[in-house]
Amino acid sequence: MIVSAQPLYSLSSANYLVRSLSGRIEALVMTLGFEPGPLVSAMAAHASEGFEPGAEIIVLTPAFEDERAERAWRQLQDVFSMMKLSQTGVELKRLTIELEDFASAVLQVKALFTALKDKKVEISLTGGMRALILAVFTAYLLIDWAHVPDVEVFLEGRGMALRVPRLASAIGPKVSKRKLEVLDVMQPGTIYRLVDLCGFFEDRDRSTIYRHLKGLLKNGLVERANGGFKITPLGLIVRGLK
Repeated sequence: MIVSAQPLYSLSSANYLVRSLSGRIEALVMTLGFEPGPLVSAMAAHASEGFEPGAEIIVLTPAFEDERAERAWRQLQDVFSMMKLSQTGVELKRLTIELEDFASAVLQVKALFTALKDKKVEISLTGGMRALILAVFTAYLLIDWAHVPDVEVFLEGRGMALRVPRLASAIGPKVSKRKLEVLDVMQPGTIYRLVDLCGFFEDRDRSTIYRHLKGLLKNGLVERANGGFKITPLGLIVRGLK
């Protein structure tokens, strides 16, 4: 995979360079670190192109408290106010993500992206904890987007960003809809026997359900436990893709 690093146009209010990748968008999702500069640059780039009416700027932050991140958030709010974006109907939001469990973090971001999947979205990985950035990118790959978002990654201290190819259109778990339906009925921590799972699907025989389970086992989405099957953390992340 090749990603390109390109110098982007300068912004007088920050030391970072950025360019708009998508034109007018309905949602800009960013990650917050200790410096507001990359977020200001990404926000300003899209403001120059124009946000769609009612657009959202959503800033993802870890749930861990850190005064440096809080200061960066306050500074970003100040810049947003100075840019008068709210007067055009743009809303700045903050969403905290719990990072104590990676699967849970991905599911939190995935819930956000699911709500946005029919909109024109851009994702700017503009700082923050590596676990948060990885959770965001993982969730991005798991969504059936109507318009696959552009993703850019800021290079700390370099004043430029990497544009990532639209991997979500080509990469993702290759699991059939019918196998995903088996995952959807499985609750975390519960062990299911084959006969239990057959009870959820009157239109499928025992051998069909077993073939589904074999495929899910091969992909690491379920595991054997005490004579039955239970969903794995990966299975929890992947299910609900249809």
